[in-house]
Amino acid sequence: MSELSSARFKVPDDYGTVFTHMYERGITDGLPVIPPTAPAVRAMLETGGMAPDALIATMAPEGGPATAEKVAINAVMAGCLPAYFPVVVAAIRAITEPKFNLLGVQTTTNPVSPVLIVNGPVRTALDINSGRGCLGPGWRANATIGRAVRLCMLNIGGCPPGDVDKAIHGMPGKLSFCFAEAEEHSPWLPFHVDNGFAASESAITAVAGQGTQNLYAAFLDPADVVAMVADGMACYGNNGYLRAAGNPLVILSPGHAKIFADAGWSKQRVKNELFERTKIPRKRIPRARQLSEPIYNGYADEEMCLLCPSAESIIIIVAGGPEAYHVTYVPNFGTSSYAMARIR
Repeated sequence: MSELSSARFKVPDDYGTVFTHMYERGITDGLPVIPPTAPAVRAMLETGGMAPDALIATMAPEGGPATAEKVAINAVMAGCLPAYFPVVVAAIRAITEPKFNLLGVQTTTNPVSPVLIVNGPVRTALDINSGRGCLGPGWRANATIGRAVRLCMLNIGGCPPGDVDKAIHGMPGKLSFCFAEAEEHSPWLPFHVDNGFAASESAITAVAGQGTQNLYAAFLDPADVVAMVADGMACYGNNGYLRAAGNPLVILSPGHAKIFADAGWSKQRVKNELFERTKIPRKRIPRARQLSEPIYNGYADEEMCLLCPSAESIIIIVAGGPEAYHVTYVPNFGTSSYAMARIR
């Protein structure tokens, strides 16, 4: 393996001092980090089978080169195990796809972050949580993989909060937002298989999400469940209604997925129902918004405004605890399309 080329810093052998030094240099997310020593960085690179100078991507907004070494440094800082490194690399490849619009995600006033969804055998191999509490704390893989990507966005992309990152409020998911699909507990094909990957392959999906909305839908009739979910999604303040664009993300528990499947509903039918039920007549859109957004020009009052371009734009993932109680809805940024990458 060739030599590491990043700048070296000598600091006292005191963890608090190391963290303070790195925090003052503006290279953390505000939380304590693991010191990226040369041996730790090399361990990441060796696991990924990558040379330090291998270019993975360039990252907006500054166009920073995401070399394997730079990504490995941030993965160490985030607390990743070396085994997680291929997942982090794949995530960087996904978010730098042009259709994801990383520049917009990084610099917008919106509270938006990549939502990272892992599919395939790597989920179980790395113990990435897809079950109860999968969007919350307590799982090293979920927390540190998502955090590593955020640190890369900060340090390689060059997007410090309050300076280049113009988010009005931000959101907790900008620290980390990573989980896996509960493929074993889903009655439908996994999301990556829907998108052309083999079930034996592992893949990661990046969706530009704007936080989470809990929808309490503890019903046994699938029609009632889909009506409640659609009602929660159909908020005309949602970015999707600005351009009929993006990928709304709906996370169903295995219990809700089973209710749909037992009633003969396919995943596509659920998406079709949600798409139709989230159409809003133009007259419901506040007048000021109608005047400020070109998309509404020429619409009659009864014409329907769309949350997203089509039913196929809606993403449905099965994950979480088994009970058919809660559905999580993740509104989309709008000017971004989901992107995927194979985990090698």
